[in-house]
Amino acid sequence: MSKLEDDIGRVMAGHDGEAPRAADLLRALEQASQPRPRPGWYVPLLVAAAVAAVVAGSVWADGLLGGHGQAPVSGTVIPVPRVLSCPASYAHRAPWVPAKPAGIDGRSRLVPQITPSSALICAYRGSNMAKQQAGWALSGRRSLVGGLASLADQLTHQPRRPHQPIACTLVGGPQTNYLIGLAYPGGAKIWVSATDEPNGCVSASNGEFTSSGIIGPTVSKAFTSGRWPGSPPVACDRPNQDIGRLGQNTAMVPAGSTSVTICAPKARARTLTSGYQALVSALNRLPTRPSTHSCSGTPAPSGFYRIFFSYSEGPPVLVSILIGCHPAIDNDGLQATSASSVVPVIRQLLKPA
Repeated sequence: MSKLEDDIGRVMAGHDGEAPRAADLLRALEQASQPRPRPGWYVPLLVAAAVAAVVAGSVWADGLLGGHGQAPVSGTVIPVPRVLSCPASYAHRAPWVPAKPAGIDGRSRLVPQITPSSALICAYRGSNMAKQQAGWALSGRRSLVGGLASLADQLTHQPRRPHQPIACTLVGGPQTNYLIGLAYPGGAKIWVSATDEPNGCVSASNGEFTSSGIIGPTVSKAFTSGRWPGSPPVACDRPNQDIGRLGQNTAMVPAGSTSVTICAPKARARTLTSGYQALVSALNRLPTRPSTHSCSGTPAPSGFYRIFFSYSEGPPVLVSILIGCHPAIDNDGLQATSASSVVPVIRQLLKPA
């Protein structure tokens, strides 16, 4: 049967990705009861006929499974689902994705609020000082083997990028652009672009929704370990934290927080899981405007507060207060001019119980 298997392999090369396998074709040929024509030309014809028969059977079965029991209309081409694969190069300046979301909403969130069935991370290493910021070659790929629910929880709550430009530092160094390919039950797919670089200034995007959230360091950890990491608790002194939450452009503290951590100068951080609703109310009552990510004036050395509101899912919101700066309050989505009604509440919460 080696000659026959070779012929089958040649025919199947033209149908790569379709359902039939060589074993399927061999079984189909073994069941054929027609007398065999003259050697030299019957094998290719039988192979072609078997390919057609098995492909047709596979398409028919796909129609039943994916089309709710209805056979496809004659002549209809039914697409065969393919596994996501990494592009050979990162074609444009970050953020870039090779395709827009397919079969799923990508306009309201960075990723949908459901756990993907698979996740692929593609890495493209370069430098933020390189003259050429496009066309970087694929440097590695990793299929995640765990943490997909954590991935969905973190990415689905990433904040929308504000319209105003964000001031960035200009530290030179290595930069890795990532593409995260997510597949979902039913065949929906989405690509997310994320970047890990020293300044944390490159947005994440799915091609339709762009986020100011900095998820590059988390993606680097996932690429190394093969698992999406869980989110650590907030810390007053840890750099590169995943901070910012969907909804922070409409409320200083989006609904649903489960705890607050108050970081104050010359004081130990304090975390509360209850009794802080007065602070949420005081912040959300303030007149606000879209953040410019800047302020003017001279902040008082003792008037700097960083307040983290954490949630059961997704990243926290950071509200920064700079007494003596105008505007004094900023959550990276909104600003409020005065903190005079908020600081007394903070000081009350910082008092020992």
